[in-house]
Amino acid sequence: MPPPSPPPQPLSTTESPPQPPPSKKPKLLYIFSSRPLSVPPVVTSNSPTDESDFTNSTTTTSTSTPASPDAPKQGLPISLESLHAAILNTNPETPPVQPAAAAAATVVVSEAAAPEPIYRPPPPTPSQPPGRSFTKSNRKRLSTATTRSTSSTMSNFWADVVNTTAFSYLKFSIAASTGVAALLSTALYFKQNDLIYPRHFPPDARTDLWDPSKFHMVNWDKVDLKTPDGETLRSYFLRGHGIQRKGVTILMFHGNAGNVGHRIPIAKVFAEQMGCNVLMLGYRGYGLSTGKPDEKGLKVDAETALDWIFKNDETKGTKVVVYGQSLGGALGIATVAKHQDQLSGLMLENTFTSMRDVIPNVFPPAKYVTRLCHQVWASEDVIPKITKVPILFLSGLQDELVPPSHMRRLHTVSKAPIKVWKDFPNGTHNDSVMEVGYFEHINDFINDEVMRHKKAQ
Repeated sequence: MPPPSPPPQPLSTTESPPQPPPSKKPKLLYIFSSRPLSVPPVVTSNSPTDESDFTNSTTTTSTSTPASPDAPKQGLPISLESLHAAILNTNPETPPVQPAAAAAATVVVSEAAAPEPIYRPPPPTPSQPPGRSFTKSNRKRLSTATTRSTSSTMSNFWADVVNTTAFSYLKFSIAASTGVAALLSTALYFKQNDLIYPRHFPPDARTDLWDPSKFHMVNWDKVDLKTPDGETLRSYFLRGHGIQRKGVTILMFHGNAGNVGHRIPIAKVFAEQMGCNVLMLGYRGYGLSTGKPDEKGLKVDAETALDWIFKNDETKGTKVVVYGQSLGGALGIATVAKHQDQLSGLMLENTFTSMRDVIPNVFPPAKYVTRLCHQVWASEDVIPKITKVPILFLSGLQDELVPPSHMRRLHTVSKAPIKVWKDFPNGTHNDSVMEVGYFEHINDFINDEVMRHKKAQ
């Protein structure tokens, strides 16, 4: 099969984006893992200085009429400093930030410094590149602030995370050779659930489940979802607050390792910085949830979570957005394809075209026996069915587990009415969430696409 075409660029005269050099990082033993935040944001000295460098990194394909330049902006912009400060203040081993420090992590907008309305230009032409929501001076300021954030506070925070999460366990490499092909083939068939869903990793992932209170959050509930087949899913509901946004609920599907508690820092940004409600689904067999995970069961879990959102007094009637990382992205595609008339957005990070396609990248000797994999997750076949919901694609170009070509292929075959592409040149499979601009693009997507999306009646 010929290699997939890259996503379309904003300018017709722009060349295709250069392919990233192959990652030299060792492949991880546990595939599709999305570990907790444990690496500081990548800040390089050769950051773009030309506006076109940023313009060419984002592609928006839309069949709808662009909004007027004078249209009011929905919600408040999220600054890089405030997002990183929010993450820095989520260390469960440190006391809550004091009011004076917390003020520095809060987005404050006065009448004199009110944000400019989002400009949604007409289809770009070679003489008119798409507008951006930040300037060169802002980029320089944000880059400088981010560099300062890697001081002792940042170092201490990440040191604590490394000591208390799966980070140190995720650095295993695989010595693959034809001599172990038969063993891998047997394991692939009989033990593939343990390989694909490493729910016991790290060792305390099935017994030690962090809750939002450890991250100094108070406006949340523990939710034990009951599935139709009798499982209990330990999940969390975080209420969005502040003046930024109301009426949006994010349904979070995490990666295949760890548990739902390891992703609370991400959900904290959604709830406290963006003002969105968040339902963090704890899969069956993960954390303190009952049962054993498989493709069929996880899809039942997703249906159960959606049903709760549609019936809960605080979330029914809100705009629901599905956010999926890696394996969670595959679950998100399957869920949105089935319920797109009731949903308002889908956000995918480092997701694969199918489980069978990505196995050879992790287990090279198993490339001839991938059909033995009964956990298919055929995202490439399912995503074209999504024709009513806008999709945001977040791709780390240094992904060492799921080749970036998988995300480009999903973007190419997608038939969504609006497709927004954002790649991160230094993003790996597990660290794309800490790349500069990650949360800002999510915030822009919710403001620009989700908030104006009208669900089918």
